[in-house]
Amino acid sequence: MVDCLKLIDDANNGRLNDETLEQIIKELQDVKTKRKAESGLSAVEDDIFERGAYLIKEAELSKKLERRNRYKNILVEQKILDLANKADELVENPSLALEALLVGVNSPFEGAQRSVDSLMNSIGGEIFGGLISNLNRKNLLTKFNKMSKDFELQVTRALGNLNTKNPKTDAEAKVTSKDAKAIAEIMFKYQRSALKRENQAGAYIRLKEGRVVRTSHDPGKMTALGKQGWVDYMMETDRLNWSKTANGDLVNADDALKRAFLARSYEAITTGVRIATDRTEVGRAFTGPKNIAKARSESAVFTFKDPDEWYKYNQSFGRGSLRESFVQDLQSSIRSTALMEQLGTNPEAMFERVQKKLLQKHRSDPKKVKDLKREGSIVNFDSMLKEVTGDINIGSHTPLARWMHGYRAVQTMAKLGGAAVSAFSDVAFMASNRMYQGRSLMDAWGDSFNAVFKGMSGKEMRDFADRLGVGFQSQLGDFMSRFNASDDIPGKTSKYLNAFFKLNLLQPWTEANKRGITLMISNDLAREAGKRFDSLPPDMQRLLGLYEIDGKKWEAVRKGVKKGPDGKEYIVPGEIPDQSVRENVFNLLVNEAEFSVPSPGARERAILRQGYRPGTAAGEAIRFVGQFKSFGVLGITKNLGRHTYGTGIKQKREIFSRGLGANAGLVNTVVGTTALGYMVLQAKEVMKGREPRPPDAKTFLAAAMQGGGLGIYGDFLFGQANRFGGGALETAIGPGINTAFDALDLLMRARDQALIGDEDVRGDLVRLIKSNTPLANLFYTQQTLDYMIWYQLQESINPGYLSRMERRIKRENDQEFFIPPSSVVATGGGFR
Repeated sequence: MVDCLKLIDDANNGRLNDETLEQIIKELQDVKTKRKAESGLSAVEDDIFERGAYLIKEAELSKKLERRNRYKNILVEQKILDLANKADELVENPSLALEALLVGVNSPFEGAQRSVDSLMNSIGGEIFGGLISNLNRKNLLTKFNKMSKDFELQVTRALGNLNTKNPKTDAEAKVTSKDAKAIAEIMFKYQRSALKRENQAGAYIRLKEGRVVRTSHDPGKMTALGKQGWVDYMMETDRLNWSKTANGDLVNADDALKRAFLARSYEAITTGVRIATDRTEVGRAFTGPKNIAKARSESAVFTFKDPDEWYKYNQSFGRGSLRESFVQDLQSSIRSTALMEQLGTNPEAMFERVQKKLLQKHRSDPKKVKDLKREGSIVNFDSMLKEVTGDINIGSHTPLARWMHGYRAVQTMAKLGGAAVSAFSDVAFMASNRMYQGRSLMDAWGDSFNAVFKGMSGKEMRDFADRLGVGFQSQLGDFMSRFNASDDIPGKTSKYLNAFFKLNLLQPWTEANKRGITLMISNDLAREAGKRFDSLPPDMQRLLGLYEIDGKKWEAVRKGVKKGPDGKEYIVPGEIPDQSVRENVFNLLVNEAEFSVPSPGARERAILRQGYRPGTAAGEAIRFVGQFKSFGVLGITKNLGRHTYGTGIKQKREIFSRGLGANAGLVNTVVGTTALGYMVLQAKEVMKGREPRPPDAKTFLAAAMQGGGLGIYGDFLFGQANRFGGGALETAIGPGINTAFDALDLLMRARDQALIGDEDVRGDLVRLIKSNTPLANLFYTQQTLDYMIWYQLQESINPGYLSRMERRIKRENDQEFFIPPSSVVATGGGFR
């Protein structure tokens, strides 16, 4: 060991401080101890000497990375403090800067909407939009989305081959399909693009030879086989490349030590409690707990012998789909990039440090101190941090969480068959947001009614919109998040929900509107590109400022004008040469689409989930209560909130003193959504086969709630039915819990009937089954199914049920059916 230490001292020559030298020496000692335990080799010193030389070779690189990240973190910290000063100057609330940093805020200080959450969306829009656009141009998107087993294996081989220094020929790599190779080349392009962005943000990732994508593990599949079975599988001949697994420390170890390593790995993966892993000297450049740059830069634990073995493992114990694993890997990279860009290489430590500095600065102001601590707030900073870091999803693969996911998914597919009809009131929200962006009242409404048609234009325009980063969420399995912001639904359940939202037409409606609105905003920017920043309309200057686009950056934006397939000019972010400006424009386009067609972000999820993780009693309870609540929360946080605080007011009372003109967007939201809600409400009655409701006060209150203008408060205060058709109790406790209570009540009534013959509950049993059957309430098939199946069942097991139902609806709602069910279905069942 003396020779090894002398080697370190000679090579260092004063370049590394004592602390760094101590870290290296400790690692060498740890390796020595491990090698002795693993193999009992007599030449341990030779192995240590070789590893010591390797460490010193990387020590200089480590020092440069450490210095780079130290400087970067200093700049990030100063930028956050400057943001806090801006928030303090404009609205006298520096805490809004911390919220803006994580999830965005409505107050219009510079950078208020450039959050970690919006950056994840915009970087994802850029990368996935480009990926889908490239696949579309080569007519490969369908094959990418529906890879068969043999074809998927060939894409895996081709991607692994591209990730080598000297790629083999197609024949040597066993790739016979040109389409498989073409798909792999596109995937490789965006895989490397994401990697480059992540390294620029602060990581230092060196991909291993032959890597396909980062290995994913499904704890459910692993625990189903058990620890011993999984270890046996991993120990099969030539499955792992031990020279590259765990930094090669086990390459000469006996089977017992390899099995012990795999057993520890199994426990870490299935429990979420990670063991400390060996790492190269580069890992020493990233210090501190929960250092995201370190976590992303350290080498993966497992390296498979070749792409075929990786594929076999992914089928058996991973996501089971190359496409899903690839998307998950990119999403993970995008998340870490956004976190490091906004919060440095150690996000949580940076946030805590800045928060302490602001508390110290404003210690003499009790209100600001209270705001900075978020005392009494509806959502705290810890909940927001968990959302943007992804910590909120820890535990999502536990058996309890998976069962609860599935149950809530069934409720979604059973209850939201008419959601596309309800979503018609989105038009009012789009109009209000277009007004905030500077459009007149009439132009804003014209744009909003036209958005869906513009977004549904031909293939060339849809492909053009992909390059703007919007309108392709369903391709990534993320679409259900709009109405299930309180759930993180994995695997097959996600596929079922995607298929359901296509069938109920909500997906095409939402994506078309997002594409259409984004094209309009891009066209707005292009029309003003001939002007300098100080000549732009005030509303546009304010909008640009939210995304940190000032006069200097506007000059770069102006270079991004490109003529679209329809002959109009648009600002296309990909045409902007400056990467930081390009990112800001992507951020603007993607985030404004989320505001225009209300979709939940990290802020809304933090409000709904309060930082509680799945698989826990509190976490599951709050997810049940929060189901379908996202739209009501969105109406407040994004639309009403933007028109309330988006012009820079400091106190709520200022709303009433600034005049009708300044509150036009706010009034438009409430009036517009109520008017459209009334139309939707009556349309739903007609689709149920009933006459429209009478135009009384009760109906208009229900219309305001249906449209979403009153938000979730309208559901509680006035509702007989929420936006999606549920009752007040269902609104309060969520459909899943309400269904459980209904089932329990029916069970109790059935017991009473069996004992004393008090009432016949069979008709209500059919109603309960119907209301919890996926696809049974699709708005365009509901009436046919009712008359052909459900009414028949209810009448056959409880004669006279339909006549009693008609009388009850007449008594309670003063409504009649256009075609009374009892006039079609005979008493006791059958047709008349």
